[in-house]
Amino acid sequence: MEPGAEKTPVAAGLAPETWTEVQVAEGRFFDDHWSEILAAGKLDLEIPLDAALFEQDLGRSLAYMLERLGDLQGQRVVDLGCGPGDFSIFVARHGAQVEAVDVAPAALEITRQRAATNGVEALVHTHLMPAERLDFPAETFDWVLGFGVLHHTDLEVLGAELRRVLKPGGKALFREPLGANPVLEFARRHLPYRGKYHSQHERPLTYADIALLGSFFSTTEVREFYLLSSLSRLLGGEGGALFRFLWAVDGFLLRHLPFLRRFCRYVVVEYAL
Repeated sequence: MEPGAEKTPVAAGLAPETWTEVQVAEGRFFDDHWSEILAAGKLDLEIPLDAALFEQDLGRSLAYMLERLGDLQGQRVVDLGCGPGDFSIFVARHGAQVEAVDVAPAALEITRQRAATNGVEALVHTHLMPAERLDFPAETFDWVLGFGVLHHTDLEVLGAELRRVLKPGGKALFREPLGANPVLEFARRHLPYRGKYHSQHERPLTYADIALLGSFFSTTEVREFYLLSSLSRLLGGEGGALFRFLWAVDGFLLRHLPFLRRFCRYVVVEYAL
């Protein structure tokens, strides 16, 4: 997008005047970030097929999430903090009807372009609104989903809103950076790495955060990912013999020494009403 160019209007949602200061700041930060990415042409609009996605960084956790989601054909899904639409496109290709929500207009513009490029334009609709205030009727969704959104939100407000928009028996599934490993936290804060960007208000999820959101649901299931295999980011993905070895070692360690789970890089959390 050229400087001064008018941004493409986003789908109707709550007026930004109703947002909190944090939501406004997050929206500005990520709108600037995704506008820059879009203007520079650094983002591929075509999303790889599943087999390729599962060999990218965080691919094994994505495959696990798909397994937990099961048959998505005709399921109504809201993708909170959709960003550039990777997950919205992914679940739409599996048959879900997706409402993609974000506080950054540029993220929604990218999501629309990607939905069209990947042939799921009819299944993905974008909305400018914060995750904590969803402009949808009660009992609308079978699933609430999010990739790295919880650690940007007010969880007490979010929990009540998720209960409101989920259908009876509905579930929520999130993948989040886990903040219990001091070595990883040092790296996140102080070391440079490809694709690094953080807003002022975000912080990795803690087990206390997981429990807080879980207080709004009847069940909580937690699965930690990436101990030694956290090196997948440096290795360029999750293919190759070295990653497979590290993944196997992780499996052994996390089964037999469960106290090590807290030191993993990511966590997938599933909540059910």
